[in-house]
Amino acid sequence: MAREKYQIIHPAFTTSWRFPMDTTGMHSHPDVDSVDPALFANLPALPGIYRFFGEQEELLYVGKSINLRQRVKSHFSARHRDKKKGRLCYLTRRIEHQVTAGELGALLLENREIKQRQPIFNRRQRRYRQLHTWRLEIDARGFLVPVLYRPLVDDDGWQQDSFGLFRSPRQAKTMLDSKVRDAALCPRICGMETGRHGACFAHQLGRCQGACCGKETRNSHNQRLRKTLDDQHIHAWPYSGMLVIREESPRQTDYHLIDQWCHLTTLQRQPESAVITPDADASFDLDSYRMLIRFLDQGVEHFVLPPET
Repeated sequence: MAREKYQIIHPAFTTSWRFPMDTTGMHSHPDVDSVDPALFANLPALPGIYRFFGEQEELLYVGKSINLRQRVKSHFSARHRDKKKGRLCYLTRRIEHQVTAGELGALLLENREIKQRQPIFNRRQRRYRQLHTWRLEIDARGFLVPVLYRPLVDDDGWQQDSFGLFRSPRQAKTMLDSKVRDAALCPRICGMETGRHGACFAHQLGRCQGACCGKETRNSHNQRLRKTLDDQHIHAWPYSGMLVIREESPRQTDYHLIDQWCHLTTLQRQPESAVITPDADASFDLDSYRMLIRFLDQGVEHFVLPPET
């Protein structure tokens, strides 16, 4: 079946290069207090993202707002009180913007651009292709056991609840070890200590409540393990197809296409089929996941496109 073509709001981006930046005399320049009004001339009071560019067209900063004009002006009005904003405003030679239908679209687009293009003044962020998370599986005795899983490699996505997102197995195990110790869970049952019989070493030190030797019930240990991992919870993908989130403004309507908590692309017309071409850099991202959960909890308009048969 031929793939349906859509107008895509944001194409793939190339990584921004960095350069040695000379800030000598930045605050003593005779023109530091002058601001070219042309910088703000075309900025609307609408949601979207904005980009600050320097003398050599280097990307300095990417931001988002529900009111682009007001937000960009606030950078310049604060430049005397904030050294970082002062440097940013001093170096800015051009500002461009991209309007979105609403706040979610601006958040998703800003997040993607910062991680893809690495603007000089934004906090450095990376999108990791190799990620690890914990899943809970039931062992032969009925205990929940954390098992390390790679959601971007092992193909079945987010089909069950997971806990935490980590760049390496070492980072994942460090988090789990801390959680187990703080909650006095059994490290042997959680796969962090060897041995099969008798009390674990942590119990002998008074750091385990005894699930390993019958002093704590299976149900109690399972419940406490879930509770201590709750702040790391990543929900299983609950939809039977592709999720489409609709944002509308008087100027435009955006359709954000989501699958397995991955923001695939944003279209400006309603998709009629789940067969679409994702953006080149589309992948699962923890920050985007948190944005999506928040807006879905708030009741953002959405529907599901069933998979093609």
